[in-house]
Amino acid sequence: MEPTTAATYAERYGHEWTEPERVKEYVVRMDSQASQRAESLTIMAGLVPFDLDYPVRILDIGSGHGAIAQALLDVFPNARAVGLDVSDAMMEIGSVRMAPYGERFRYHVGDFADGALPADLPGPFDAVVASKSIHHLPSDRKRSLYQEIYNVVAPGGCVFNLDTMQPSDEYLRTMYRHAGNLLNGRPRDLSAPRPERREMTGHWFESVNETLDFLTAAGFAPVDVFWKNLSNALIGGYRPA
Repeated sequence: MEPTTAATYAERYGHEWTEPERVKEYVVRMDSQASQRAESLTIMAGLVPFDLDYPVRILDIGSGHGAIAQALLDVFPNARAVGLDVSDAMMEIGSVRMAPYGERFRYHVGDFADGALPADLPGPFDAVVASKSIHHLPSDRKRSLYQEIYNVVAPGGCVFNLDTMQPSDEYLRTMYRHAGNLLNGRPRDLSAPRPERREMTGHWFESVNETLDFLTAAGFAPVDVFWKNLSNALIGGYRPA
């Protein structure tokens, strides 16, 4: 792939993942949230519809430093995972962290920013997973991506996305903020004015129902919300066998 400037990279992918220091900060932040994410990742692994000794073929979209692939490889000892990513700085950290898995994990350099998966991915896959990556696509590209995912999932396989979901209306958004404040030990003042929403370049958040519609339209059935904590949700479904 041709190199891009930091500005064009951020515009396309939503973050300046060419900057090593920003990548390190992100990884440190994700590591600090590991205990909070443990339940959702365990549930994700438990929903994969194969015996634990099955050689599950996994695609991790926007794999980053490999945390989601790692969680599944730890549960399925014969599984192999492909981490789809485009950030050299992120893959540099991930290559060190994932080295103990040897040939069970490898990166595939490519992106999905246009709502399409690379044509040279070594599919099909039994499980396609993602975390905090698909929200960088606008709605029309999400629809396209979920269709692409369906096409590379083997019959009987599954897809799971652990990501931020938009509350369905302004009242819920306000109550999520109050609940989050209490959960994180911050003051909870129902009379406090709503803070101005910070503009987030390269982020598009849909509601749970909209995401379920994307999955259903792509052909997945059944689909469901398998875990939810305020705006964070694990959503996915299965490709009929």
